[in-house]
Amino acid sequence: MARETRQATIALVGIDGAGKTTQARWLKRWLTQLGHPVRYRMVASGRRVLGNTARRLGRPDSVALLGPGMAIRAETLLRYWNLTVGNGGGILIADRYAVCQYARTRVVYPRLEPWARRLLGRVPPPDLTLYLDVAPETAHLRVKTRGIDEEPVDSLAAMDSAYRSLPEFASFAIVDANRDPEEIAETIRDEVRTALPRLLDGRT
Repeated sequence: MARETRQATIALVGIDGAGKTTQARWLKRWLTQLGHPVRYRMVASGRRVLGNTARRLGRPDSVALLGPGMAIRAETLLRYWNLTVGNGGGILIADRYAVCQYARTRVVYPRLEPWARRLLGRVPPPDLTLYLDVAPETAHLRVKTRGIDEEPVDSLAAMDSAYRSLPEFASFAIVDANRDPEEIAETIRDEVRTALPRLLDGRT
């Protein structure tokens, strides 16, 4: 795998409905306005596409369609591809990262976590991981309003617990994502200023 040359990688992670994509795009815009070369990357696992396909075939989700082991293998391989495709410099804003797949694997098929870690562990870890911490009930309502897919509260709660059980969780910057999006964005900017001051180089 060709390693990317870049100043830093900032990953935004958390359960569905936490607001990762919105905040990742806003963070990219802010850093771009400061004069940095910034790239945004959606590090998806394909779970939504697989889930929609499953429902069209009369199955509730990708796990029911493929079985837990095959579903996790497919998601992990897609996540790996999205993490490694393309090269470039500057700052990478990653909308999701490897830890998202570790949490997902713990929920669906824990015995595959060592395999997922061996594969995704080839990717350099982020310089800063922001965990958007949102109540599962709030996240559920956001997903429902979005109208693209469905996420039961208990599934969201299970994912939140899985994230918190990861050894990497201790290194995450926790961001209260229950608030207004603008407030969340300001907190994220503060976290970047604190964790990666070299990026700002006197710029605010």
